[in-house]
Parts: sequence; C-alpha cells; structure tokens
Amino acid sequence: MLFTELKRKKHVFLPLLIVLSIVGFFLYTSSLAVTIRSTASSAFPNIPAQQPQQQAAQAGSQQRPLPKFEKLTFTDYDFDYTKVTYTSTNPKFTQGRKLHQDTQAVTYFPGKQTVLIMSVIGNSAPYGRDRDFGHFIKSIMTIAENQPDYIISLALLCNGDEEFSKIQKFFMDEAENNIEFLLTVFESITLISAPFLDKNAGFERHERHRDSIQRLRRRLIAKSRNFLMLHSLQVQQYVLTIDSDMVWFNEPERFIARFVNSGKDIVVPRVERPGLGDYDKNSWRGRRTKPSQEQLDKMDRNEWETWNYVPHDVKGEIYHFLTYLDNKDGEYEQHKDDPDYVVPLDSVGGAVLFMKSIVIKQGVIFPTSLIVGTTWDRSEGYDGIETEGVCYLAKPLGFSCWGMPNVVAHHTG
Repeated sequence: MLFTELKRKKHVFLPLLIVLSIVGFFLYTSSLAVTIRSTASSAFPNIPAQQPQQQAAQAGSQQRPLPKFEKLTFTDYDFDYTKVTYTSTNPKFTQGRKLHQDTQAVTYFPGKQTVLIMSVIGNSAPYGRDRDFGHFIKSIMTIAENQPDYIISLALLCNGDEEFSKIQKFFMDEAENNIEFLLTVFESITLISAPFLDKNAGFERHERHRDSIQRLRRRLIAKSRNFLMLHSLQVQQYVLTIDSDMVWFNEPERFIARFVNSGKDIVVPRVERPGLGDYDKNSWRGRRTKPSQEQLDKMDRNEWETWNYVPHDVKGEIYHFLTYLDNKDGEYEQHKDDPDYVVPLDSVGGAVLFMKSIVIKQGVIFPTSLIVGTTWDRSEGYDGIETEGVCYLAKPLGFSCWGMPNVVAHHTG
C-alpha cells in the first residue's frame, strides 16, 4: 500500500530526489577538495596551495630556466654595422628599477656610481704577443670584479670579421658559461662591429709607423673610439677607456676608485711596459713645436699627400711622467708614496683614459682631425688629433686634464 501511495505521488518525490542527489554530489566533491588542500598545507605549511594552472606554469619554468640575461642584436644594413647588447637580469642590477602601477612608468635609480669600460680591438694581434681575448677579459676582470660601490658596464668594438666571431663565440660558450658569469659582474655588455670604419683608411698596416701616416692612423683610432663611445654610453657617470693590449694594473681593486675619488674631469694613469716607465707619451704638458712657414703654406694649399710634419717636444719646456720619475726638483721623492697625487696636463694619452661622462655629453670627444692650427682655408691643422685633442676641446668648457703618476697600468711587452 505504501508502494502504491509513493507511486501515485512520484510526480512530487522524483524532482526532490534529483535535487538531493545533486546537492549530495556537490558536498562530496567540496569535501574532497578541502581534504586535498588540507593535506598539501600540512605537508608544506609555509607554501600556499597552488591552483592547477600555477602548478603547470611552475613545472614549465623548471623545465626551461629563466634566462639570466637578455640579448638584443641590431644590424644596420645601410651603414654596415652590427650591435649586440647583452643585458643582465640579475637582481643585483634590476633592483634599482621601480614600476609605478598607477602610470606604468619605470624609474631607474641605481643607488651606486656607474662606470662604462670600453675598448677598441684591432685586427692584428690586438692583445699583444701570445695573448687572446680571454687574456684581455681576465685583465679587465681584475679591476671590475668585487666592486660593491660601482655598477659597471662593458663595451667593445671589433671591426675584423674573424676576431668579432671569436669574441661572440667566447661569450656564448655554454660549456664555460662565460656570458652568464660576466653578467654577474657587468650590468651590460655591448659588442659592436663596424667594418666600414676601416675601409679607405688611406694606409696599409705595415705603413702605420711612418710619420706621413700618423694623421691617418690617429684619425682611424679616433673614429673607432667615438663610434663605440657614442653607441654604448647611456646613463653611466664615468667612462674608462682601456687599450686591448693592457695586461695588468697596480692595486686593481682600487684602480677605478682612484679616478672617481680624485674628482677630476679627465684623468690618466702612468703606463709602463717592460723597460719603460713612461710608455704613453701622449700625456704631457708644456710646449711642442709648430710648423715652419713653408709647411703652413703647404697646409693652406691642402697638400696632404706629401704632408709629413709631426709635432715634437720643445726641449726643457715639456713635462711627461718620465719627468716625474727622473725626480726633477725632488717631485718624485716628495710624492712617491701618495697614490692620489695628481699633476695638471695639457694632453692625455689613450692607453688608459678616464673621463666624466658629463664632459663627453657636452661635446668633448676624440677629434678626428688635427684641430690645433686649423683655418677655413685648411682642411685641418698640425696638432691635437685623437686623444691629444681631448683637453683642447675640454678647456673652453671649463674642464681640465690631470695625470696620476703613482697609479700604474702595464702595457704588454
């Protein structure tokens, strides 16, 4: 009878039974999910439970580790040059960047003084005898590593295809992990190749030491330095130019700090090589010779094909670091123990050259012509090309050049 009554009222109970079944299934699955989350939390109490999509993302990141740098390659096919920039993503360097959520703007405050080390690498034995790019990098690392007070970047220019390829392979050698290690030391590394700079230089390598070729040789060096500097200098406060055949530095851990702490606009150290205590003779102050009237007339006629004048020191009226070492007037004995001792200069060399970037950004670059003695009639003058024109450009802007004879860098023998 009860069965008959239920059957008669099935139109009431059947919908109710379906609803209760759905509710029961929902409660069961919810309880199971809570149990799973509870188990995960009890096993790893400090790790919040992850959603499936988060777990999948984490699994993917474990399979593909995040790169520790960004690589950007730019090629200008019209003007024939390539620029490769490796930028570190190490928190050591990125912590100075702040994203403002309201405006999506990013501000950058490094919190430390910033330095760009740059070097132009030639095409034939550019690092010195029995040395290669790896030796050069090791030399640079002695002054760049363990510098907690500075953020340092590196920029290199190499116009030879073969050497440029070798440098790229050195950076990307996965077995040695070179680039990832270097980008724990350098905030960025810029590598540039501009073969057009070397074309039509006007001389062959075996001619480079001839007096008549010096103007053309120095012009090529100036063009290369400028091209590298203007392509790589960004917000760095200081620029340190180092020739690729420099091998070691006295007190390397203090080398950069000596220049920065001097407060000087443009500074050079003394450069030694075996048997020579003052190698870079382009650092000097005083008087140099001037062309004769006959030579000046030749300049006015722009007869540069037969031009072979080279300025020389006026004896007794010139100061080099060798003058300091010779203890003239007791200067060496008085200051030899003072590493921060500075002397004023009228010209600087480029084996190692330190400059404030604000000097460069106001127009002080490496002159590509002989700017001393120019007129509207002459295509150029008789002195002041490349590094020897830097101070000439800086002086009217209120900047000055200095030398630190007790800070020593060593050139290859």
